[in-house]
Amino acid sequence: MTKEKGNNSTGSRTYLIDSIQLQDIMKYLMTRPYGEVVNLMGMLARLNQLDPNIGADFVKKQTEGANAKK
Repeated sequence: MTKEKGNNSTGSRTYLIDSIQLQDIMKYLMTRPYGEVVNLMGMLARLNQLDPNIGADFVKKQTEGANAKK
């Protein structure tokens, strides 16, 4: 069901999520039964941080340009 980082399937998307949104999602998941959310919480815990030298606005501008070309 899950794919490793290097094995993105065709059409997969990359999203930016800030730490506040991540905390809110994790808090919600902690209210659910463990068996339902353990894998999802593990995936969220393994998310990589954006390099501090690359701002989120750069990534957004790049994806907007890519979408505009389609």
